[in-house]
Amino acid sequence: MIIALLIAGALPSSAQNWTLEQCISQAMEHNHDIKSARASLKESESALKELSWSLIPQIGGEMGHDFNWERLSPYKLKGSQSTNASIGGSMTLFNGLRGYFSIREAGYSLKQATNSLEGVCDAVTISVIRSYLRMVLSRELHSIAKYNCESIIRQMEKCRKMVLAGLRPLSSLMELEAQVAQEQYTITASAAEIENSRIALMQLLNLPYDSRFNIEIPAIDTLSPENLPEISAYSIADAHPATRAARAAMEADKAAVGVAASALSPIITLSAGYGTYYNNASNKKFNEQFKEHWRPFVGFTLKLPITGSIATAHRIKRAKSALSRSSITLEKTRRKLADEIELAVAECHSCRSRCIAAEKSRKASEELLRMNEFKLEVGEISATDYIISKNLCLKATSEHVQAYFQYLFQLMIVDHYLGR
Repeated sequence: MIIALLIAGALPSSAQNWTLEQCISQAMEHNHDIKSARASLKESESALKELSWSLIPQIGGEMGHDFNWERLSPYKLKGSQSTNASIGGSMTLFNGLRGYFSIREAGYSLKQATNSLEGVCDAVTISVIRSYLRMVLSRELHSIAKYNCESIIRQMEKCRKMVLAGLRPLSSLMELEAQVAQEQYTITASAAEIENSRIALMQLLNLPYDSRFNIEIPAIDTLSPENLPEISAYSIADAHPATRAARAAMEADKAAVGVAASALSPIITLSAGYGTYYNNASNKKFNEQFKEHWRPFVGFTLKLPITGSIATAHRIKRAKSALSRSSITLEKTRRKLADEIELAVAECHSCRSRCIAAEKSRKASEELLRMNEFKLEVGEISATDYIISKNLCLKATSEHVQAYFQYLFQLMIVDHYLGR
């Protein structure tokens, strides 16, 4: 019960709306892509430790018991038994620096996994921000559609009374009724968009679909003065986790060339230890023979590659091709990130300008709509003219909301790249 209460206290309750920071925190802990990247990181750590421990001398013991039979005649066999035991170790003195290059390759693979995890976290963060703002935008457009429908319904009821009084033609009422039906369809479509964006965000957060999940709607504030500094896209791209991961992958492939080339070198191994044996052919007892036969041994082994050189040459060629491909991937990743950063900054400036223009258009269309509402009530304009001005106001309001949240998203992306 205590654990359940702690978990419930750590997460927003079902009645509490989630903020953007809470959504990002939830994604960092429970997103499947991040969990997979963490598992890959642990795997790389284990691989590096395994290679590091494989370089130490291998020490172990061995004991065996043999049964042998000697034929004394065609019909008679004589059996004998022997026991041997030894303890010792072996160490590779030279293998063409294979161990060095293997550890180097594993070390860069670990760096690649670490930077890949950071890159996945960055990508998930951006996806959460995009999905969060998409859901906010959908809810704002849904609210605008509901408000617009309610205002048209009010005008329709007024027009109905005037038609019954003979002050308006029936066609005006029918036009308003058709517009109400259209607005109700817009409300239904916007509600479906809210649910779609909600499901997409819950997938990123790895939340169950039956949870009562909702988000907190930030207020639309006045645009603050633009304070984007002068940036160097390539400098930011070089420090990005994706670029660091690609650079680590290239270094790992460079070490893999050394691993492949080390197969052409001879292998020199040193082994040493103590051993003894027992044979029942001797009259001495088991313990006496074991004590008497204890002998130290030292040996050197030299292995020369002969027939495997051709395969090794092709293996080296394949490793160099992989190194060339990873070098191209690094430059491609660096260029792609730089282009994304430049595009994000340009989009930020453009969205800000569109947001300012859309706000002016919204204010003008709202003023025109207020005038036409008054003219409709006194009979100076038709219902068609009123619906046209109403649609223009709805379009301007929707464009302003979309431009504002698009600017907010682009500003968050730029701040994310700048580390702010």
